[in-house]
Amino acid sequence: MFRFLKKERANAGSKRQARQVDYTKGGTMLHTAIEQRQWKSVLSRMQHSPHEVSTYVYRIDTSTPNAHYNYRVLPLHSTVMRNPPTLVVSALLSAYPEAVSVKCDGNLPLHLALKHGASLDVVQTLVLAYPKAVEISDDDGKICMEIFDSNKSKWNKDTEKEGIANVLKGSVILDDDHNEASQVKPVRKEPSKKSTAESHDMKTTINEEGWKKAGLSIIIIGASGDLAKKKTYPSLLHLFDDSLLPNDTIIWGYARSNMSHDDLRNKLRPYLEKTSCSQKVISEFLSRCFYKSGQWYGDIAAFTELNQQITSNEKKLLNKLEHNRLFYFAIPPNVFEETGVAIKQTCMADKGWTRVVLEKPFGRDLQSCEVMLATLSKHFSEEQLFRIDHYLGKEMVQNLLVLRFGNLMFERLWDRNSIQCVILTFKEPFGTEGRGGYFDHYGIIRDIVQNHLLQVLTLLAMEAPTKADGPEAGESIRNAKVQVLNSIPPITIDECFLGQYEGYTEDETIENKTSNTPTFVAIRCFVHTPRWSSVPFIFKAGKALNERKAEMRIQFKNAPAAEFMFDDKCPRNELVLRMQPNEAIYFKTNMKSPGFSGAPIQSELEVNYNTRFFSNSGNADNNPDAYTRLILDVLRGRSAAFVREDELRRSWEIFTPLLHKIERENIKPVIYKRGSRGPPEADIFIEEKSGYIRNKDYVFHNGNVERKSSIQGHSAATADIGVYGLSVMGQNFALNIASHGFVVCVGNRSPSKVDSAVRRAFTEGNLPIVGSSGPKEFISKLKRPRKVILLVQAGKAVDLTLDTLGKYMEKGDIIVDGGNEWFPNSISRAKQLATKGILFCGMGISGGEEGAREGPSLMFGGSFDAYKELEIILTSCAAQTSTGPCVGYIGPVGSGNYVKMVHNGIEYGVMQLIAEVYDVMKIILGLDNIAMSEVFEHWNKGRLESYLVEITATILSRKDDKTKIGEVLDYILDKSGGKGTGKWTVQEAAEVSVSAPAISGALDSRYLSAKKEERVNASTILKGPSIKETIIDKNKFIEDLEKALYAASICNYAQGLSVIKSASDAKKWDVNLAGCARIWKGGCIIRAAILDNVQAAFTINPYLPNLIFDPAVATELNLCLPSWRNVVMACANHGIPCPALGGCLSYLDSFRTASLPANLTQAQRDFFGGHTYERIDAAGPYHCAWTDTHKDIGNITERTMGEK
Repeated sequence: MFRFLKKERANAGSKRQARQVDYTKGGTMLHTAIEQRQWKSVLSRMQHSPHEVSTYVYRIDTSTPNAHYNYRVLPLHSTVMRNPPTLVVSALLSAYPEAVSVKCDGNLPLHLALKHGASLDVVQTLVLAYPKAVEISDDDGKICMEIFDSNKSKWNKDTEKEGIANVLKGSVILDDDHNEASQVKPVRKEPSKKSTAESHDMKTTINEEGWKKAGLSIIIIGASGDLAKKKTYPSLLHLFDDSLLPNDTIIWGYARSNMSHDDLRNKLRPYLEKTSCSQKVISEFLSRCFYKSGQWYGDIAAFTELNQQITSNEKKLLNKLEHNRLFYFAIPPNVFEETGVAIKQTCMADKGWTRVVLEKPFGRDLQSCEVMLATLSKHFSEEQLFRIDHYLGKEMVQNLLVLRFGNLMFERLWDRNSIQCVILTFKEPFGTEGRGGYFDHYGIIRDIVQNHLLQVLTLLAMEAPTKADGPEAGESIRNAKVQVLNSIPPITIDECFLGQYEGYTEDETIENKTSNTPTFVAIRCFVHTPRWSSVPFIFKAGKALNERKAEMRIQFKNAPAAEFMFDDKCPRNELVLRMQPNEAIYFKTNMKSPGFSGAPIQSELEVNYNTRFFSNSGNADNNPDAYTRLILDVLRGRSAAFVREDELRRSWEIFTPLLHKIERENIKPVIYKRGSRGPPEADIFIEEKSGYIRNKDYVFHNGNVERKSSIQGHSAATADIGVYGLSVMGQNFALNIASHGFVVCVGNRSPSKVDSAVRRAFTEGNLPIVGSSGPKEFISKLKRPRKVILLVQAGKAVDLTLDTLGKYMEKGDIIVDGGNEWFPNSISRAKQLATKGILFCGMGISGGEEGAREGPSLMFGGSFDAYKELEIILTSCAAQTSTGPCVGYIGPVGSGNYVKMVHNGIEYGVMQLIAEVYDVMKIILGLDNIAMSEVFEHWNKGRLESYLVEITATILSRKDDKTKIGEVLDYILDKSGGKGTGKWTVQEAAEVSVSAPAISGALDSRYLSAKKEERVNASTILKGPSIKETIIDKNKFIEDLEKALYAASICNYAQGLSVIKSASDAKKWDVNLAGCARIWKGGCIIRAAILDNVQAAFTINPYLPNLIFDPAVATELNLCLPSWRNVVMACANHGIPCPALGGCLSYLDSFRTASLPANLTQAQRDFFGGHTYERIDAAGPYHCAWTDTHKDIGNITERTMGEK
């Protein structure tokens, strides 16, 4: 870090304090919002500038003669004096907990709340946060009860007075309805949603276990990988949210990527936000996450440093007698050994246990497995190793023990006398896209059957363990599983059927284009025990099939004499345990057909876990996933759901001979069509090998049993919305909508992109996305009124898509174009489709590919009725801020496209302003990229906080991967492109007669940047200024740059909003500018803290002619002007182009100048063109005969028509 930056930060406190001395000038914006009781602005400001929550402001005591500054106040203290909502107080407490115990002018927040008549809820919140406050005296020596007694008149309701008295006495705490509840409870975070009696009992048991009272460090090896981000960290978050981790748990990530703690947190946050946890919980969880990098996974020096940091933290926990360590290997097996060596030598726990979690694959065959087992056994005991097979954590798999041994009827049916066969099925609707390199090396048998399905078989077929629950159950259950495995002989090739889907080798990641690796398999095996003798067990697994499903299917034998009594029309009973999707158990039973017939028809007795245990109680999302269950088991030392060494070895003994034969002889699989049930020959193989008889007229369809004949050929309309156009933007937006629980049908001209979207939906959490084979099927799958979002290229592609889809749509259906479309085109299309009764709308979507997935800013223009139909979907998937979802109804069709167009123009301006400041720092101050990155990073923590400032800091510090020398920015050619929206904005600004120099300057700069060769030539001809060497105070000049960038940014927003206002007035759109600012506060590229001021200005005065006329904004601009002028003068002196910084300054100067030289311009126009002029001393147009040659111009009124 540069010396001047260190100095600046060292003096930051004193500078900030000096800046805040004069409270009459506003102090911080947070304090101003509190003073004005603008509670929504308070919450918004806390989010954008969290440092202000802990910032003191000096206040005037008007009761003192001559009114001087004599005390300071924190935001919490100022808030409780103004009868605030409890939500605001809670937010302030959460953001800066120490404030509740700080005295300002001799008063705690509780003292001030009682002196100013705060609500019972606020008083209770303060007491909960700091119970000791009740007994602490204020500046007059009074304790809280005495203060309350002196101010009782401030509360009108006796019940409220009584409640406050009870709270201050500490006898009761009140619930939301002011009813008596329990004693004071800890307030670390909001209580978990899982509040059933069962979960409460479970938590009570866990809290009494020794590990829960000890210290815990969790170290995730491979923290930067997908497994860690998508599974491990989210699972730990769920445990944290449910208070199932020790209070002082610290989570370390280790990987080879060079990252800081905050870099890791920023990478994790998008994945954690997909969970049901609140932002508060996520932030608190991330504050416990840290990162350490190493050169490789066996880097002894790095692990030694990691151990020192872990040990240092453990030493701070003086009340902990033990400190446990859990290592999670989210890394490939080939680095297990080097990682294990490094951990064993450096990081083992001294006072507590050390446990290691391992992820599959555990080898490719028996030999490689033996090597791995031997390697790990050198460093860790079997009791320390927990080999995860996530299928053992699934709800339905874990339910097997209770279902089997807890129900009399099942245990008596569970043998060869009643059961015909058992089929264990795994089906995926997508292929190996992007994962083919890994899959081609392992194949479907290793990937699914040898581990997942075999583990399920052992639980299904084992004899009763001596214990099925509790600490001692682990060995008992695994012993029983091993007995099953020992009873299964090695599988031979004649018991196996192999398939491969069409196009498998077209996957770019598969190198061997003649590969015979199977993607489908059906295998028969037998368990040679008295219970299961002669009962066939079938494994069936495949990819690119017709559905996603994993289930255990037990078919029972024919009912005695049923074939005679019912003329061979009585189907067999089946017990089906569905593991995914939507865990359920259903028993296929035979009943009499309704009506006059006496023939049997098959129905079922069903238990659906979601509807039975969660949805009805409002806790649909709270059934923990497999990884969450398994990690908790590791912490508790429960080993039942983990694969033991002898299990693993025996499972490879069963499959290795078969695998070697397939690969040695390169056995060719049967080809099957994508999207089918698999090879038709496989059904014959299974029927012959198992005796299974399929009831072909029974289907469990959409949660209901129907006859297949009644649904064949009918594609049920189940999708809530359709997304057509599946570039990355389209896919991401579809996944975003689906992640909020809406069923999305996706369509695209290219079917491969539909497959890709469906596959992503599964890998990202089994999201409810359904594909379509063409436009007709796409529309047929949508609920009425059909709602379609188009995300295709603007222009001709939109018209072609509308023609294609419009054939199948009807009156009342809605089409929303989400592309960057020229707004007159949207208006024209809306008129054309209105003739068919179809509502066409245009919606601006900002945020790029990341925003589309995580939450964009949405600007909707079109029919208000159409917006209301889509509102619940759009508000759910839009970016969320403290002021609400970043979506809104802009106005009639075209207005949404227009606002998005101007948004992009503002984006041009901001980017240009930042680029000019970067140029100044580089040329005048001579800063390198890293130093500039630090400056932008520092600015992003203050009032310049914004997405574009944030990414600028990141860009400046990014090293060049290609040369490994310096930063990548220095290797990028200085030519900038664009897609046209900036040009449109400048054209529209001219059309509505609005000055927009920041945007036009940005556009001009891009045009000039494209003239690279001409600029190089000009640089040898045209000379720049002669610069005298001067000593520059870098700290002071950086402060000037910050003020210049801030003020110019305000003017840039003012110009863009003026364009919108003028167009809205002319077109009668009635656009709400405060609403635009709110929509832009999250998700979009121009999101920035400045928008708080913009929203506040237009909320106070919706008819404000220009943002710069708002008193608060004008005050800030005036304070920045001297610094801004210094920067622009420095640019001129050094020959640095600054069209945006300089243009915005001229813009501001033009507005503040009462008399401009436009009188001369108009006189010139009248001289050469007879355009007339107005006088300052008389009304009406005039013309002057400037010379003897000038003649009378005739009717002046007619001549001046059309002038603006």
